[in-house]
Amino acid sequence: MDAKTSVAKRLGDARKVTLWLMEQVPEEFWNQRVHDFYSPIGWHFGHIGRTEEHWACTRATGRAPLSEDLDFLYTDCPENPKDARVRVPNKAETRAYLDSTRAAALEALTRTEFENTDLLVRDGYAWEFALQHECQHQETICEMMALIHMAGAKPEQARIATADGPKLEWVAFPGGRVTLGSSDPFVYDNEREPHEVEVDPFEIMRRAVTVSQWRAFIGERGYERLDLWSDAGWEWKQSEQAARPFGWTPDLHHHIGPKGVRAMDGDEPVTGVSWFEADAFARWAGARLPTEAEWEAACGPERYPWGDDEPTSDHANFGIQNWGPKPPPKLGSSRIGVEGLAGGCWEWTASAFLPFPGFVAYPYDGYSRAHMDGRHRVCKGGSWATAGPLLRKSFRNWYVPGYRQGFLGVRLAR
Repeated sequence: MDAKTSVAKRLGDARKVTLWLMEQVPEEFWNQRVHDFYSPIGWHFGHIGRTEEHWACTRATGRAPLSEDLDFLYTDCPENPKDARVRVPNKAETRAYLDSTRAAALEALTRTEFENTDLLVRDGYAWEFALQHECQHQETICEMMALIHMAGAKPEQARIATADGPKLEWVAFPGGRVTLGSSDPFVYDNEREPHEVEVDPFEIMRRAVTVSQWRAFIGERGYERLDLWSDAGWEWKQSEQAARPFGWTPDLHHHIGPKGVRAMDGDEPVTGVSWFEADAFARWAGARLPTEAEWEAACGPERYPWGDDEPTSDHANFGIQNWGPKPPPKLGSSRIGVEGLAGGCWEWTASAFLPFPGFVAYPYDGYSRAHMDGRHRVCKGGSWATAGPLLRKSFRNWYVPGYRQGFLGVRLAR
């Protein structure tokens, strides 16, 4: 299969998921904002099409947008505030827009030479960029679907007693040189350039923190003990009135996700925790959050924790296969025996989201550089809703410490 045929096929595979997700969204929520952090859910679908057209057609080949009005409506910019995005077209009209922008992107693909010296065109970069962007918004849409179900949740019930969680299990890394970043031409700008760092010996949890372990933290008054929280974390906790992970029901045994309420498996990774909560849990456990370098050291030198083979369900829980986290498959273990480093839940690290040496913003400043302010923290690994192309170990996600609406968990180090 040649390069153009390959990217066209992968674009088609991703679009099938996007259109399937579209059918899961209740019509009455299409134009509503369910959280201050997000635009209306319908806007995100149109934004996928606009971004693809912008990079694969307008920027790569110089062709004007099919619709100037829709191009502006689906642009994420200060001049188009989120409150103004509630006037998006309905599902049928959005589907038509996605079809037309995809047709334009594929037509541009057929008449473009990948050997072009333009970086956007060379090797099909613009189309690969659009593909990864679409995959990212699929996960965002899943997050918003969960918020939709939370909006209709029943009144709270009394909390039930919790049992002690299982003991934490550790895996040792002996120390050594680790390469951060990637030379892959299709990774994002913040993953470049590859460079070596020295990592001291440390231990890391074999698995991410589980639901049952977090129940034990709650049972030992983890959300009530001032000594476990940083000053900023305690202020955040009081402001948010946080008493359990985001999406957990008060009985601590159910979770409200994209498909509604489900029973949690005590061995599945916990999700819905902020960096502040992860930090407090680490103090309670007598441990700490790993650095980004330590997390990648636990993965090993290959593209994924298990090696260079493309991900399958035998390696990880990803790609919206299960509508929620579950215990990780052992075939996804790293060389040193760490499990579930890809898929399941995003894992907070201690590291601030900052540029690597030699960083150059590309193809625009807004994706990475605008967030490299020292406030955001790096998250690694991907979640159950993350698409396969984004499970590479070099991928860097980031959020502010108080964000907890995503599928965010934690793995400790010491």
